[in-house]
Amino acid sequence: MERQEYDKMFQQENDFWWYKTLHQIVVLSIDKNTKKNDLKIFDAGCGTGRMIALLKDKGEVSGMDFSAAAVAYSKDRGLEHIEQGDINTWEFKENYYDFIISLDVLCHESIADINDIYKRMYKALKLGGQLILNLPAFELLKRDHDICVQTKTRFRRKSTRIALEKVGFTISKATYRMPLLFIIIILQKIKRMFFKPKNIQSDLNDVPSWINSLFYKLGKIENRYLQNIGSIPFGSSLFIVATKMKR
Repeated sequence: MERQEYDKMFQQENDFWWYKTLHQIVVLSIDKNTKKNDLKIFDAGCGTGRMIALLKDKGEVSGMDFSAAAVAYSKDRGLEHIEQGDINTWEFKENYYDFIISLDVLCHESIADINDIYKRMYKALKLGGQLILNLPAFELLKRDHDICVQTKTRFRRKSTRIALEKVGFTISKATYRMPLLFIIIILQKIKRMFFKPKNIQSDLNDVPSWINSLFYKLGKIENRYLQNIGSIPFGSSLFIVATKMKR
């Protein structure tokens, strides 16, 4: 991403509803699997570090990001085990992690071979360990935001499941998230067919506090539903929890 997008991320990651609901569902997914506090967790593409900050009491939590700016912001949070690196060539410790997290990273235009990354993540997990992915969904949602954050690929549930299962993963959860945002994006795209914006910009912009609060409350309800009841057939994001069941 451009430096300005990391600046926005750092400024908004603590309070913006989109980040808060995403981080909450990750924490819920980990807590559902285990109550241990000696976990080994790795955030592959940790951005400015908020996810790691939320998990640091659960054990040994580390991460990497391609951007020097992101690593610097992570260290500004007081996080220590953050390194700069390229996920395409990153040497994961084998059979080491209880969880590997990667949030909206494998969609990036710099990704060379996603199946190779899946394989290396699989080897890096302990038996019973889990890979937690959040990915942008549905090609029809591509817009200016994707250009700004350098998104190359948007994902579908079926093809992503198949790719992970070929590596050896068992899919524990595969669902779309944020169906309301899906509808809003479609409506915005229709609007822009008639009223083109002057500048290309990402969706990481400040919103009125009441909107932020409303969307966060709706996101919390959705997260509880996804964790305890079922899945959602469409949405702006795809959320996957994949488990390593055999060596």
